[in-house]
Amino acid sequence: MKELGKRIGLEDFFLDGLEDIYDAERKFMKCFAALGIAAGHDILKEILVFNINITEKHLGHLKAILARFNRDGNNGKCEIVGCLTEKASAMIRDMETGSPLRDVALICLVQIIQHYKIASYGNLMSLATEMNHQKVKILIEECLQDEKRTDLYLTEVARNFINPSAK
Repeated sequence: MKELGKRIGLEDFFLDGLEDIYDAERKFMKCFAALGIAAGHDILKEILVFNINITEKHLGHLKAILARFNRDGNNGKCEIVGCLTEKASAMIRDMETGSPLRDVALICLVQIIQHYKIASYGNLMSLATEMNHQKVKILIEECLQDEKRTDLYLTEVARNFINPSAK
């Protein structure tokens, strides 16, 4: 965020949000790779690998949006990611490799990440709409819809495969 005491406008707030989600997506991509290795169930592994591809697409969209505003995205420092990736590391360390319970925990963590991303993209889409950045809004909306689909798919996989195997 900008320096304290300096008045910022809506566009500054929007750009800070873009830089933060750009930083978050870069860090989450590494996290998803580690979680994919830690997952036991093949379907969960596939989702996490697929999520890396989706995240790469989102990073491309964000980079293009930031370039429109002469930003490179290197100023974003998403603090939330650090907490979530630390939790992921602890979870991987503390739970038995290949156990169904570990997969339950991984899905819970990934869904928390998804919900953070859904909230971020939803807010950015609202701001883009308010500032009449229609082309930017379309790219952000695509990211938002991808995140919502992934979240729904994770819920279905958890209900039908992962959670029943952990009983």
